[in-house]
Amino acid sequence: MDTKQRKILSSAIYGFILGSFFPLISIIYELGQSGLKFSFSTLWALHANQPLLFIIDLFPLIFTPFFALVGDQTARHEETTSQLDEQLKGKAAQLQNEHYFLEALINSSFFAVVRLDNDHMIISSNPAFEELFGYTNEEIRGKYLDNLIASDDLLKEASAISQLVATGNITRKVSQRMRKDGSLVDVEIVGVPVFVGGEQIGILGLYHNISQRLETEQKLRESEGRFKSLFNESPISLWEEDFSEVKKVLDKIAENEDVVKRLNSDDDLVNQCIKLIKILDVNQATLDLYNAKSKPDLLDSLPKILVKESINEFRKELISLATGKNYHECEIKQKKSSGEIIDGLLRLSMPPGYEETWERVYISIIDITDRKQTEEKL
Repeated sequence: MDTKQRKILSSAIYGFILGSFFPLISIIYELGQSGLKFSFSTLWALHANQPLLFIIDLFPLIFTPFFALVGDQTARHEETTSQLDEQLKGKAAQLQNEHYFLEALINSSFFAVVRLDNDHMIISSNPAFEELFGYTNEEIRGKYLDNLIASDDLLKEASAISQLVATGNITRKVSQRMRKDGSLVDVEIVGVPVFVGGEQIGILGLYHNISQRLETEQKLRESEGRFKSLFNESPISLWEEDFSEVKKVLDKIAENEDVVKRLNSDDDLVNQCIKLIKILDVNQATLDLYNAKSKPDLLDSLPKILVKESINEFRKELISLATGKNYHECEIKQKKSSGEIIDGLLRLSMPPGYEETWERVYISIIDITDRKQTEEKL
């Protein structure tokens, strides 16, 4: 017998006992009033004179199912309450675990993280926040974040970010924030609204120190600027080309056969590769060498520049790249825009980092036409 059945049975017994109490009291009362002794004939006589006693005698039969029903409802209520209690305990345990998980995640994060309430007051921060800004958790608890780490000229910006996050929007911004010592640090800011049960309970502020990244990007821009300056001003013809589509074709062939043998025997493949090369940039010396009026005149002209006698040398270039070499040098004949044929000393090089894609290949060409003509005369 389960708990519910025991509850119903005990309630029914209680109802029967309580219902029996009324007939018993009624008989005792009537016997006392009449002065008669207890017997079955006396009971019958009393019932004949007081028909209400017949109804009172039914009380045990009425109370028993009534209290059994009450017991059933009580058992159901207790069962429902118990289930709700278990669910609440489970949810409470889940929330507690999620809280501990979030705390562990925040404290172990490489990002500086600060937790705020809905009024933007600091609840806590992680060790990375202390390392970045110099404030301990105890120093900043209960203080207004924007007043603490936003300099006067950035306070308006910081407040705008806070307002956006307060309305439930995840916000990202690259800016600067102020350390405890007053120095500024470049940071990427992410503001995240925190919701529980559909209700916003606070905000997470994440700060990533990007000073080194910005410095690296600046150095890279400066390096690229210097390279472009040297590229454009060089007295030697320089070409920046993209061989990535060529590599895709050769890699596909290499899956089924020897790509070097195929290149040596298939002129159509070599010509296909010539058409797949993208000329990204050329310098002024190249325009001068090939009598081109502008860069667009040369960017799509490689098949026109390479003459029939150049095909074998270009084939060797492809074989060098296909066999893993990043450098190739050869003498090659090419045609100017005017139709004049020149002899050139070609040097091909692939910079580090592009070995897998061939997206950057640099070509330099030195005009050796006069030298070749002199050699032929000798």
